[in-house]
Amino acid sequence: MEENAKTDLGEIKIHRNVISSIAVEATKQIPGVVDIGTNFRSLFMKFMGIKDNASIAIDFDKDGAATITVPIVVKHGYNIPEVASKVQDSIKVSIESATNIDIKNINVIIQDIEKDKIN
Repeated sequence: MEENAKTDLGEIKIHRNVISSIAVEATKQIPGVVDIGTNFRSLFMKFMGIKDNASIAIDFDKDGAATITVPIVVKHGYNIPEVASKVQDSIKVSIESATNIDIKNINVIIQDIEKDKIN
């Protein structure tokens, strides 16, 4: 699926994978985020050595506004609501500035907490 825009010279198509990649990079910039969460497909693709952002869901409403759902793993000791809020802000700013796509909702799912490893 793609998000389309029409210009005087033709059509511009932004594939969902591009939006997912922007969301991944914006999320990983936030202190306290250890990783993007996974689902079965993303685990399989990672095992096969294929880059995939399948765990990030992107849906468009009839007006073209996007709802993005991103699962994250947070480092133990960080304030979870604060980290999630920063992730939402970072994704919104990054996607809107890079693509001009309106963001309706950004749902952050805390999939796990990474605890300090004991040696």
